[in-house]
Amino acid sequence: MAVGLVIEFTDVSREQYDRVMKDLDLEASGPAPGMILHIAGPTENGWEVVDVWETRADFDRFLDGDLGWALKSAGISTPSVKEFSVYKEFGLPKTVGAATGGMRS
Repeated sequence: MAVGLVIEFTDVSREQYDRVMKDLDLEASGPAPGMILHIAGPTENGWEVVDVWETRADFDRFLDGDLGWALKSAGISTPSVKEFSVYKEFGLPKTVGAATGGMRS
């Protein structure tokens, strides 16, 4: 069953987020193994991400590997992660493609 993750980054700027995304180069290489959807935006306290992954283990491998390296390189501490089981999903095309830079549903 897919998992949703609400990932909160305190005191993170758009520039730091953009650096992490550039370092990961997911738009060119495609999503990380197990990544279904990635949505991100600024908040009053920093930056927030909502991800959907095939499994929590897939996300944890990414966090322990490439994402962890990119966060450290950008001076970003390990974020707060809240997990929920994905019960229902609608509103996304079967192949998200261009709408989310290559992510799939």
